Formats: sequence, structure tokens, C-alpha cells
Amino acid sequence: MIALVHQSLNNGVRRDRSGQPVRRNSQNAGGQELALWRVHNTFPKSEHNARMRALEEFERETKLPGRRNGAIGGIGLEVYRYLLRLRGRKNGRLDPTIRWIADAISRSRSAVAAALARLKEHGFLDWIRRCQPIDNAAPDEQQTEQIANAYILQIPVTAKERIRRMLRRPNEFVRAVAEKLARQRKLETSTVEEVIAEVADPDLRAILARVRAAVDSANPSGGQTETL
Repeated sequence: MIALVHQSLNNGVRRDRSGQPVRRNSQNAGGQELALWRVHNTFPKSEHNARMRALEEFERETKLPGRRNGAIGGIGLEVYRYLLRLRGRKNGRLDPTIRWIADAISRSRSAVAAALARLKEHGFLDWIRRCQPIDNAAPDEQQTEQIANAYILQIPVTAKERIRRMLRRPNEFVRAVAEKLARQRKLETSTVEEVIAEVADPDLRAILARVRAAVDSANPSGGQTETL
């Protein structure tokens, strides 16, 4: 598309309008991606290495005889490795442009874009298209502009199990049993008042307190605090 050039007198500064449309389904920057970054992109360095190894294993397993690459490809591995290193360690921020990634790994933009698409297709990556308002834009000028995507480092189900084994983490069943045992031990050493205090529903908590008071009134000798 040929760029449309508009000249305005906005604070005496000439502004060029690119005419590039904002892509469909783009979201305003600073919204949903912040929470997704914290959930998916913040993890310890040990998991960083495990995620990379899981992707490399997936690449080897999907490589057919006589083929040079598997489902992800060599450039896909390079892109993913770079994204892992680039992510913000504290907030998970990850929003490089495709040109930035291409320059960093010395690949073409088209090759990087194709690699990103493969990573998304197989569940290792997702992104949010974003836009932002243009400051001091005149009424006849473009009001919003496209900015870099926000990238989310996801994990497919099969890769999650590989990462769990690599990090020697307990599986869901073991965690559930451990939590149940912990709750049982807590109940065995808690007083009735402590159990009632932990009930989240205030109405139910009030009902239990009244029942407790009624039982104590009916049995004055048993009114001492007891463990369950």
C-alpha cells in the first residue's frame, strides 16, 4: 500500500501518516498480556533449560527419515532459544519485533515469521497482536498504530510431562495425595474454632459458629476447646 502523506499544523510539527492499517483483533497494549506474561513467562532458569530440551526432543521425534528438519526446524529452535533468553525474568515481558529477532539470530524476517508460526502451530508459543494510540494525532491523521506482538511461552501437554520428569517434579496424582494428607494432618491438630475460621463462606461460617455455641450451651461440661 502506498503511504498516504498528510501535513497538519499540530503544534507546528509535520506528521507523516503511514496509512498502514491496524490488524484485526489487535488489543491495546498494557492489558491482557501483562497477566499472561506473569503466568506463562516467569519461571526459574532450570525450567528454561528443560523447556529448550523438550522442544529439541520434539524436533528430533518429528524428523522423518531423509528430512533435514522436524516439525519445528533449525530456525525454529534458534528463535525459541532467543525468546527464552530475552524474556523478562521478573515480569515475563516478551515483545520483540520480528525484525529484532531476525537481526539477533542473523536470519531473514520471512524465515523468522515462518518459524514463529510453526512454534504456535505445535503449542509452544502464542501471541497477542497489539496497538497503541498515537500521541497528539490530528483528527484527519491515523489515530492508532500497530506495535510488536506480545509473545506467550506456552507448553503443550506432552512437553509438560517431559519437563516434569526432567525437573523431577511430582505428578498431579502425587501432589493431590500430598495435599490431602496435609489437610488431614491439619484437621487432626486443629481446634473447632480454627476449622470454622477457615471456612470461606461468611454465611456458612456464621451458621457453624451458632451450631458450636448451641452445642456448648447444651453441654456445659464439654465447652472446652477440643481438637478434631
